[in-house]
Amino acid sequence: MPITEADFSHVEDDRFRRLLAYWLEARGGAVVPPVDAIDPVRFPFLLEQVWLCAVEENPRKFRYRLTGDHIRAAYDAPLVGRTLNEVTEPSVAERVLGYFNLVVDLPAIVHVIGRIYSEDARPARGERMILPFADPGTGRVTRILGATIHSWESRGIGTGEVPVRQVRTFTPADGSPAWCESWL
Repeated sequence: MPITEADFSHVEDDRFRRLLAYWLEARGGAVVPPVDAIDPVRFPFLLEQVWLCAVEENPRKFRYRLTGDHIRAAYDAPLVGRTLNEVTEPSVAERVLGYFNLVVDLPAIVHVIGRIYSEDARPARGERMILPFADPGTGRVTRILGATIHSWESRGIGTGEVPVRQVRTFTPADGSPAWCESWL
């Protein structure tokens, strides 16, 4: 059964619900939309919070191609051109790569809410969504488009207590049952 907006009642931020509606429409009957459907004009309300990674293979790497200002503010150095492994602490990389790989391999939509940038000296309260896009010729996921909002800046989700845990929801794009996991 195809996924619909109703499968994402756990998404809290309206900007993410709007991004998800765009992604669902961009599929055009396919399981995953093609990379040429990535059109920032369709999500101007989230440009500061968006990031785009190219999926490289053999070995697999996630290379940042675009990052909005809200994302850049969370890092000490620019992300564009760097890989996820280069900007993620080794102690964290396995967990983060695990859910990035699920976005590509299933493919799936990943939604994270609660404590983000968990290993940072000052973790944040936030929400994140990661969406797969496929090469139209091969059907293989070659880009992931993500958006992250955090409490470090007013244009994020505002101030508030940083939760102790994060909850990740994995929704397979083919309509298979979704599942959640919690991390402390």
